Amino acid sequence: MKLSGVIYTHRITDNRMSGSVCKNLDMFGRLCGDNAAERVRLVTTMWDKVKDRNTAENRVKQLEGNFWKPLIDEGARHQKFENTPQSAWKIIRNATGDPEALLLQEELVDAERRLNETTAGKALYSQFQRLLQEQKDTIKQLSDEAKVQQDPVLVKELEAEYKKIEAQLQKTWEEVEKLKIPWLRRLMLFFAKRTRSHTIEINQP
Repeated sequence: MKLSGVIYTHRITDNRMSGSVCKNLDMFGRLCGDNAAERVRLVTTMWDKVKDRNTAENRVKQLEGNFWKPLIDEGARHQKFENTPQSAWKIIRNATGDPEALLLQEELVDAERRLNETTAGKALYSQFQRLLQEQKDTIKQLSDEAKVQQDPVLVKELEAEYKKIEAQLQKTWEEVEKLKIPWLRRLMLFFAKRTRSHTIEINQP
């Protein structure tokens, strides 16, 4: 089933782009692909809560010229949601048009790929790998600190934190293994049918 429109929302009251927001935006670009970008509406919300209109407009310029630029270059457009039914319907009417398959849909249906073999799945795998390395580094740091501490209470706290992160590490490792693509399957994918769409990568700070 192709989609007539895709809406991505962002609170205009947010004064910074956090790491998680940037990662979600990058994943969104990888899900959509360039062919479906024209059906994407980047909608800013919470305009009724804005105290300084000039500051909010400057945030829009920053979003359009930086974080959203790869999507806008492929045809996505920004619209404001003014918290009224009229504004909502205007966004919906402008977003809908000739249905277009998302890159994720093309990969799953046309190219017959598994979820972990899609562009979005591979990006998620990379994120898990980075998280895995961060957790490994934290565990080593906690272990080293516990060895040199003389305070038994602090040692106990460090050991508790060590066990907590170790459990998270194991869970992350299990998720990474689920997304891992066997080498023979990777070879088959190299010669498999290609998609019409291409991924949209968002620059992250």
